[in-house]
Amino acid sequence: MNPSRIAFALLLVPGTLAAQRDQQRTTLLHSCQQLDQSADKGMQGIRDRTDCWKRMQLQGMGDSVVNAGYQAAVADYDAAVKSDSVRHAGEAIDQSLIAAQKAIQARDMAAARRLVDGVLATQPDNQRALAFRDRIVALTKTQQLRNTLFSIAGLVLFLGLVVAGSSRYFARRHQRQLAVQRAAQSQAKAMLEIIDGIGRGKIYTIEQHIFRIGSAESDRPEEKNDLILSDTGGFISRYHCAIVRKGGKYFLIDSSLNGTYMDEDLLDRGEHRPLDDGDEFSIAGMARVKFMIL
Repeated sequence: MNPSRIAFALLLVPGTLAAQRDQQRTTLLHSCQQLDQSADKGMQGIRDRTDCWKRMQLQGMGDSVVNAGYQAAVADYDAAVKSDSVRHAGEAIDQSLIAAQKAIQARDMAAARRLVDGVLATQPDNQRALAFRDRIVALTKTQQLRNTLFSIAGLVLFLGLVVAGSSRYFARRHQRQLAVQRAAQSQAKAMLEIIDGIGRGKIYTIEQHIFRIGSAESDRPEEKNDLILSDTGGFISRYHCAIVRKGGKYFLIDSSLNGTYMDEDLLDRGEHRPLDDGDEFSIAGMARVKFMIL
């Protein structure tokens, strides 16, 4: 069996995934403990601590230490909201953020943006509001892209009907053009450009059949990533995803814990998602990558 295929198969070994999850838990636990020690004593600092511990519980990482950290943060929160002014302000902001989340789920981006902007006008550093704003921007771009693609698809369909009704001469001409395009594709070079997030602006050429992306660094060929992306939060897995070339076509394959997205669509682990020129995908929300064929 091809050594490259064996190396890629090792990415899915349960022991490896368990080690990755243990590493992620250690990183998150350290982050939450650091917040407990250094976070601002105000309401926003308490919310950040509560959100950090709650996140570990929701990801199935809860134990006595995590639960104790969460309970301590909740206790501090309860003490802080005893002040009427703080409680009323916090309730108003929470209600706005809940309404913004519902608007995002309903894909009402205009309403969601108004609510989030209202919160940021009062609390410019509110982390939940900032995260919602980034989400709104990403979804708005996706909606615009989909509308453009639908328009292009309609134009392509119309042109296809015209071509189908043309004479045999134009049919043969179209076939020759397709043959030229296929020949050009067989000699084309695939590339990746990080357009946002970690490593923004960097460009990589894909020359091998399997191009691996992850946070792990190793000198061993079977454990080596071709594109290394490291983040302090540990969201990017050691062996996060790979691009595989088969028969002149390229496929994106996810093997991560925190997910790989295409157009806000989460890939199933092990799924082979076809890649076309100009496609973009997100690596755990920490880096956005554009696939190109030149």
